[in-house]
Amino acid sequence: MATTVTRSAPSVEPSSLLALQRYHYLASLTLNSAGSDGKPAQIVVSTEGDFQSPDRHAFTYRTQIQGGDIRQSAVVIGDKIWLRQGDQAWQPAAATDSQAQALFATAFSPIRPNFLGGDQWASVRVAVQRLPGTPEFVNDIRSLHYQVGPEGEQYFRSFLADQQLFQKVQDLHWDLWLAENGEWPVRLVASGTVTADLQILHELGLTAPMKWELRIDISRPNDPKLSVSAPAP
Repeated sequence: MATTVTRSAPSVEPSSLLALQRYHYLASLTLNSAGSDGKPAQIVVSTEGDFQSPDRHAFTYRTQIQGGDIRQSAVVIGDKIWLRQGDQAWQPAAATDSQAQALFATAFSPIRPNFLGGDQWASVRVAVQRLPGTPEFVNDIRSLHYQVGPEGEQYFRSFLADQQLFQKVQDLHWDLWLAENGEWPVRLVASGTVTADLQILHELGLTAPMKWELRIDISRPNDPKLSVSAPAP
C-alpha cells in the first residue's frame, strides 16, 4: 500500500507542527468492504509515536489484516537508528539500510517530508479558517472544529500511499480541528467510498464498494514528560 521512496538519511522538513517542541501522534487508515468470500473484511494501517525536537523520533508502524498483526518499530536520534520487528530485540541500522528506508517511506510520521506541513497544508489551513469553527475540547486541547467539503480531495492524496484508492471516490468528507492557540492540527478525520473495482482491492482481498477513513490525532503538545531515548540494550 505504499510507494517506496529511496532516502539517503532521515530528515524532517519544516512544517506547521515544528512550533511544537514535542508531541504524540496517531495516524490510522481503515479500509472496510466485503472480502472475496463475501464476508466483512477490514484492514487497518497505523503509525503511532512521539517526536521530540529537533531530531528524535520513536514510532511503531502496524498493519492489521485478516486476523494478522504486523508491527515494525523505529527509534531515530540524529543519525542513529534502531529497528525492531514485532517484539524482537532492537537492532542498530544505517540510514541506507533497505528495511529502514522502506519503513521511513511507508509510515506516516514526522520523519517524512511535509508531515502535516508544507505549502499545500498551509493553503488548506488558511482556507478552512474562512469557515465557521465550533469550539471543542479535543485530545485535552481547546480546538476549533471545521467541517470541510470535497474541495479538499487533492490535499488528501498526500496521505494515501496508493493514489488508486482515490479513483472514483464518492461521499468524500473531512473534518479538521485546529488548536485555538497556535492553529496547529489537533485532529483530522477524512472518509470516502471507492466504487471502482480496482486491482489493488483484489490484491488486498477487498471488493468494491470499499469505505475508508483516515484519522490523525496530535496530543501532549510540548509535554515535558514526553521524551525519546535510545532503546535499552
